[in-house]
Amino acid sequence: MRNILHVDLNAFYASVEQAENKELQGKPVAVAGDKEKRTGIILTASYEARRFGVKTGMTIGDAKKLCRDLILVKPNFKNYVRYSNKVMDILRSFTPDVEVFSIDEAWLDVAGCEGIFGDGITIANLIRKRIKDELGITASVGVSYCKLMAKMASDLKKPDATSILDKEDVEKVIWPMAVEELFGVGRRMKKRLNSLAIYTIGDLANTPLNLLVKNFGKVGRYYWNYANGIDFSKVCGDYECIKGVGNSITTPKDLMTKDEISEVFMVLSESVGARLRSLEFQGNVIEIVFRTNNFETTVRRQKINECIDTTIDIHRYAMELFLKHWDGKTRIRLLGVRVTGLKSKQDFQQISLFDDNTKVKNQKIDACLDEIREKYGKYSVFRAVTMKNDSNKNIKILDREEWIPMNSFNKGGGNI
Repeated sequence: MRNILHVDLNAFYASVEQAENKELQGKPVAVAGDKEKRTGIILTASYEARRFGVKTGMTIGDAKKLCRDLILVKPNFKNYVRYSNKVMDILRSFTPDVEVFSIDEAWLDVAGCEGIFGDGITIANLIRKRIKDELGITASVGVSYCKLMAKMASDLKKPDATSILDKEDVEKVIWPMAVEELFGVGRRMKKRLNSLAIYTIGDLANTPLNLLVKNFGKVGRYYWNYANGIDFSKVCGDYECIKGVGNSITTPKDLMTKDEISEVFMVLSESVGARLRSLEFQGNVIEIVFRTNNFETTVRRQKINECIDTTIDIHRYAMELFLKHWDGKTRIRLLGVRVTGLKSKQDFQQISLFDDNTKVKNQKIDACLDEIREKYGKYSVFRAVTMKNDSNKNIKILDREEWIPMNSFNKGGGNI
């Protein structure tokens, strides 16, 4: 059944800028960070710029060498979130089963919608048309029998295309691809797989499962399944299964000291804690993500002995986990924190044998800050601890700018 769709918005940030400013349409455009704060990194480039070789992560200087007429635009994340929300509303008009994967990606399960809109391919084309007509941007849509193959299909043709992958296509279309093209295989894992003479997805699919498990543990089983087109995960709607609450952000400048990193973690912990409390959840698993200035990303998680939702507790555990895995000198350009292992506060009450005045005090402080922010705005009040390096001014958290999605097999931490 071709009822799983993956929608991927093409060159999203640049496309939004072109949709907002007609003078940019048809021209090489790149959305780039502030030269003074981010050493001129390209965040995304329009397809006109990509034809010259301009890529995400490239410095502005290198991009300009490739394309003299490159038009640089500063990012406007509020606009990107607004467009993303409109796209997700379009998707939900076809089915309630929409899983938002990131600001510019989502899966849909359209099983049962055929009688209203047509089959999966027809729905994919209708979605692309509506996004283009209503918002002035384009999307590529993959149609397949499972989430993994739908995502792989959406990458086959860009921009503005619908691609289909059936089970019989895995061997002839997916297997010849380089192994790093498989969802979840990053640079480090590519090196490890190459050391086992695994260079293509087909090589991985035909490697004995016991060899992969021996070298990579349970992750090896996931890789083997993925390489063979096997994915049992279901499309999970926004409110259908909240497994964790998190937030991450690329910082305006590289972080070099423990104090700077601690401040950003505090701002993130404020956001995560507030959302946990509004949902009436607590959790007993802390996850962190950090990316260095050479774009290496590390994820770690740790189960703790209590369920938490206070900002101070989230920050404390996040910093402890981070410091265990940071060498103390490598510059950091992205940080994230997430709380999982959720339990509803309505279903249980954790009782201590001892009066914990500090915990009660922190809960009261959080409740007070939540109430003030609800009434006067998110940035109406902030903690003094975020003032030393002006994190309260420089780090702005967007409500819909979510934690970087984890690989489905990356449960125990590791490198993406």
